[in-house]
Amino acid sequence: MEIELRIMRYVITIAEEAGFQKAAERLHMAQPPLSRQIRALEHRLGTPLFERRPVRLTEAGAVFVDAARDILARTDRLVEQTIVAGRGELGTVRVGYILSAAYDTLPRLIDAVKQRHPAIHIDAQEGWSPDLDTALAEGGFDLVLSHTVPDRPAYARQPLRHEGFTALVDAHHDFAGGAAVALREFAGQTFRFYSSHLAPAHHAALMTALRVTGETFNYEEDPVPGLRRLDLRDRASFTLVPVSMARHLVTAEVAAVPLVEPPTLDLELVWRRDDLPPAAALVVSVADTLTHTERWTD
Repeated sequence: MEIELRIMRYVITIAEEAGFQKAAERLHMAQPPLSRQIRALEHRLGTPLFERRPVRLTEAGAVFVDAARDILARTDRLVEQTIVAGRGELGTVRVGYILSAAYDTLPRLIDAVKQRHPAIHIDAQEGWSPDLDTALAEGGFDLVLSHTVPDRPAYARQPLRHEGFTALVDAHHDFAGGAAVALREFAGQTFRFYSSHLAPAHHAALMTALRVTGETFNYEEDPVPGLRRLDLRDRASFTLVPVSMARHLVTAEVAAVPLVEPPTLDLELVWRRDDLPPAAALVVSVADTLTHTERWTD
């Protein structure tokens, strides 16, 4: 048996108004046709939905109204979600990101997306740049946040954040708590960083920044990749991280030292030109707005 949604609304309105005449006025229709349609429905169901004089729901009518309200609510959600999906404002966007983006940039992007498009869910997964590049090329991600994804004809990209680097040292290091220093002033000390094979381009950029100072530095690989265990206790070691990441790593044992003319890298949003879902396109748009609002590329 099929029952039109408008008839369900009629029954609910009569129940809420406790009368046919008031319900008809609220529905902007005459009372006689409203009564006839309810009588026809009751005939089809084989049971009365209302007692008359006074008008009130029967037990069957109460069951009908509860179910009808649920059906209409789900129908309204269906319509709303369909419209939202048609605009790309509904769905899951798969985002790959590098470690440094997790501290400030990615959380703020996710918050901005939630505010503007609450029906879009971001499924974020951390990885090293080479792995993110491979996964993006194979369709494993819709978007990637990274400093060093290679230029490929299949990729489009958008600058998200121009990142300057700062040095991290032991809290008792000679430079801790002082003014900004030039990178060359760390000459003779040990630069601690993760292995070059994990993020070759990122690693190479920082090694180049050290080399162009004209000074000599020792080098030691971090035994726990990802700078999650900073062993700088010899007070003659340092590492380099983006400024947006550094403030989250400062502790009672670790201090940040600002650099004069620091090395920089661009954090970019990268995607496949021919495969950008509508929801992901909205995330790109939000990211562009965030970049300009926060002046991240100045």
